[in-house]
Amino acid sequence: MQTTYRLLVEYNKTYLLRIVNAVMNEEQFLGIANHGLTVVAQDAAHIKPINTSYTMITPGQTMDVLFTANQNLSHYYHDSVVTFANSTATAIVQYEGNYSIPSSPFFPPLPAYNDMDAAQNFTKRIKSLANKEHPVNVPKNITTKIFIAVSLNSLLCPNSSCDTDSGDRTAASLNNVSFDTPQIDILGAYYG
Repeated sequence: MQTTYRLLVEYNKTYLLRIVNAVMNEEQFLGIANHGLTVVAQDAAHIKPINTSYTMITPGQTMDVLFTANQNLSHYYHDSVVTFANSTATAIVQYEGNYSIPSSPFFPPLPAYNDMDAAQNFTKRIKSLANKEHPVNVPKNITTKIFIAVSLNSLLCPNSSCDTDSGDRTAASLNNVSFDTPQIDILGAYYG
């Protein structure tokens, strides 16, 4: 049974990856072994292209990234370092064609999860496409302030039975309210 996602690619084609960081409280470094990346948009806004070997994406952020399948036919990891449970999140970029499958795909060299210099080196390169002919109108009169508290909590599992380092579950809340799936009756009325 295959559990790792595989992205089949053709040699010399360019692919657009639309990436979403769906974690709650961690920035993520991402890269594809032996491949250059070009970041072209963040949060549905085009930016001046950034050519890089890795990206850094924050919680809730989206990113559009181009890469060209221009390496030797093989398998290459698309990788991200995950601090929770000391693991990595991987997918395999797999070239189509006839070749000997490697015993292990190539891993990208990524910064450590807490490498602030690498994070700043990436984010300081993000530039808007705005110019005098195409200005970006940013609101300057702010009349509403919102205070948001994001929390990371532990939920106790009976006899520490959850499959985590602590034996308990991790849960998140926003303004001290956890997500609760709404109940809908047969007629479609909403009950909160």
